[in-house]
Amino acid sequence: MKMMNHKRVGGVVSTVMLCTALAACSGGNTAPSAGGTAAAGGGKDKPVIKVLGPNNMEEFPTGSDVNNNEMISEIREKTGFNVQWELQPKDAEAAKQKLNVMMASGDTPDIIILNDKATFGSFLQQGLLTPLDPLLDEVGKDVKATLTPDQWKSASYKGKIYAVRTVNFGVGTKGLLARKDWLDTLGIKEPKTLDDFYNMLKTIKEKKPDAVPYAGALAQGGGDLSSLEVIAGAFGQAVDYTAKDGKVVYNSVEPEAKEFLAYTNKLYNEGLLDKEALVNKNDNVKEKLVSGKAAMSTIGWADAKVIGDAIKTKDPSSNLMYIDPPTGNNGMSGVAKGQTTVKYFIIPKFSKNAKAAVEFLNKMTNKDLIDYISFGVEGKHYTKKDGKFIATPEAEKIRFRVYYNMFDTIELGLQRMEQKGFAPYFEPVVKYSKHENVIDLVPPIEIVDKKSKELADLKKEYFLKIISGALPLSAYDEYVANWKKAGGEEVLKALSDAYLQK
Repeated sequence: MKMMNHKRVGGVVSTVMLCTALAACSGGNTAPSAGGTAAAGGGKDKPVIKVLGPNNMEEFPTGSDVNNNEMISEIREKTGFNVQWELQPKDAEAAKQKLNVMMASGDTPDIIILNDKATFGSFLQQGLLTPLDPLLDEVGKDVKATLTPDQWKSASYKGKIYAVRTVNFGVGTKGLLARKDWLDTLGIKEPKTLDDFYNMLKTIKEKKPDAVPYAGALAQGGGDLSSLEVIAGAFGQAVDYTAKDGKVVYNSVEPEAKEFLAYTNKLYNEGLLDKEALVNKNDNVKEKLVSGKAAMSTIGWADAKVIGDAIKTKDPSSNLMYIDPPTGNNGMSGVAKGQTTVKYFIIPKFSKNAKAAVEFLNKMTNKDLIDYISFGVEGKHYTKKDGKFIATPEAEKIRFRVYYNMFDTIELGLQRMEQKGFAPYFEPVVKYSKHENVIDLVPPIEIVDKKSKELADLKKEYFLKIISGALPLSAYDEYVANWKKAGGEEVLKALSDAYLQK
């Protein structure tokens, strides 16, 4: 496989999505660190770069491991850095504990890959991270070019950059997945308005009494309401914080929130929303759709393929597909937009190889190396047709390549999705995913991180009780008052100040 010399990759949009797994960094220090060894393929004066990454991968083939396999050898050869990986425990709590102990002791790797903004913010506020601006300017100009100035702000604190972030190849998230074959058989047109949506569910209940018109999973995520998102979006409730009329608002205390609760309570009381929604989790909703016991729900594109494949096995004549979500009286519709940036690649202040780490990241923006990590070696792991990568059976032997993905492009991400059969489900939801949560667009804010769980739990408690009828709709006003008492207005002001500085 041919490799290009280090150069800027202008098409790297998902700049660090691949970073999410290959977190190995290294760079420009002239003296190797204590215990360091020469990097494979050269760079004898380079230090060993230690990386702590998430354990989100399949098992390695016999005779190989995270530091001994075909792909890591190629990366070391082409970058000139000796990258040494350590995987976090798969258990989330154990991983968190290990990370905290490591940071407290000062015995840290050179790069840590985080999935959690709150953890990133906590380390920032404790002064445990290396500011990256001078290093990016000196040896990371290609890395710096992978994000827009606004995207860098989400990785910043008090005006300084403290993380390299990954960019998602697509913003599509979820949509209204429905048994279109049922709608056609019953002569139901796809709903446009909330009234249409209500009448559709009512007709399904009358004509298919053994099936739930709309399945919900309100127990999933502690009752986060995401399974109602296509309905919530029609009331401007798809995300918590949005920019509106030149300011940031908390949608849950806007007038439309009370309308949303009244509407969903009506659906619940009439059995149009699954009466088991309060105890259902995502797996319960999937099973109801697959078994023909539910007509529709808010479903993410990845789950949609699994559900669709399972239904086809049971009923080849079925037609499960996304239909347009209803539009509210305010003209709003749709669901949350996927974050354009994900993951945080941080360099602890205790690292002796910070410059080397940034230099390694810079080398990983090489286009040919990005192609290799995504698809392997041409003629062995893939062929090309009409400019697209076509995987061969041999590609299954390097499935762990995804773990090493550091930098990516929209084109390659979509090609991988197409090859795995997700495109028919992903492409439709892109147009529905349009509501951005302001909290995802700003750097960590101490009061926001401190209060987020309390405010989320408060919303969960009141919203679920009002939807199910355990509390009357009038309890919504009590919720708003308690939100204020809990510091909701202070959180909103802090978010507004941070966002409006953009």
